[in-house]
Amino acid sequence: MFVHIWNMRGRKKNAEEYEKFAGEVTLPALKKIPGCLEAHFIKVYMSRKPQYLWLVFWRDEQALEAARSNPAWKEQTRKFESGHFYKRIPVELVGEELAAFAGSATEKPKRTEKPGATGKA
Repeated sequence: MFVHIWNMRGRKKNAEEYEKFAGEVTLPALKKIPGCLEAHFIKVYMSRKPQYLWLVFWRDEQALEAARSNPAWKEQTRKFESGHFYKRIPVELVGEELAAFAGSATEKPKRTEKPGATGKA
């Protein structure tokens, strides 16, 4: 699996608009691209200026490279650049996963019954 990471410093005056754009435009566009396994849009906690990370997971290097020429990717990139959301060009990294553990940080914990509770009255 490959991960594509962007570290972006946003414009303060456009932060709210960018966060909306990410949820309504970018994430749905990525979801439609073959080989995109999952994507996370993260706002850096306690940053004085808007700062964001994108973590986008791809099946393999070929899927990531194919995505770069996908019309949905190009259209999303065009909209992003025309929105003037960033202060300077985002730092972009690509890495290959070497190890991991399964589970989702977004899953809610399952409720457990109290010991001795049978549900019968």
